[in-house]
Amino acid sequence: MSIRIPIITDYDGKGLDKAVKEFESLKTSGEKAQFAIKKAAVPAALAVAGLGAALFDCTKGAMEDEAAQAELARTLSISTSATDAQVKATEDFISKMSLASGTADDELRPALASLARGTKDLKQAQEGLSLAQDIATATGKPLGDVADALSKAYAGNYKGLKALSPEMAGLIKDGADLNTIMDVLGGTFGGATATAAGTAEGQMKRFGIAISEAKENIGAALIPALEKMMPILLAFGKWA
Repeated sequence: MSIRIPIITDYDGKGLDKAVKEFESLKTSGEKAQFAIKKAAVPAALAVAGLGAALFDCTKGAMEDEAAQAELARTLSISTSATDAQVKATEDFISKMSLASGTADDELRPALASLARGTKDLKQAQEGLSLAQDIATATGKPLGDVADALSKAYAGNYKGLKALSPEMAGLIKDGADLNTIMDVLGGTFGGATATAAGTAEGQMKRFGIAISEAKENIGAALIPALEKMMPILLAFGKWA
């Protein structure tokens, strides 16, 4: 006994039949090849254009990241006398912090540079960055603003700290030293970033950072090729 199950109930093949008849009416192989290429050209062009735009975006991001790294290296060298090895280790430190917290490295680098200028010490600046990130996460204040306030405090100016926590004003008025102030800030805000990173929102931010890092790595691989093309592009730009 056979069982018939109707899968397709209605099919309109007019478009396909028209294309087949048009193809069959072509006389030569060359005409048929041109026909096939013409039909494929539009989607292929769109695919290539989309890929090109994506690769350009990756390369642009990698170039911006390279410039930011160079500026941080310059600041660390001047402010803390950091060696090339220390600068490289600092980039690893920033990368790990970014992936763990969901904070973009283009926010972390300027904040660290500010703290380096205030502390004149690379290790202290890195510790200050971790504290600044916790304070920024807990208060919702921009990381750059918090880092600037801490940087000034390391240099002896406590005015900016009063806006970070109500208890700061009393401590500063009572003459608390820098270590006491930093201990209080750490006790109040310490761990805020780790807690936030563990939430669903925090994990999505970390995922976004990982994707951005992957794009920059792809772009970094393309920079040498783009640099070779740069004289041609500059000549074209001058002509245009």
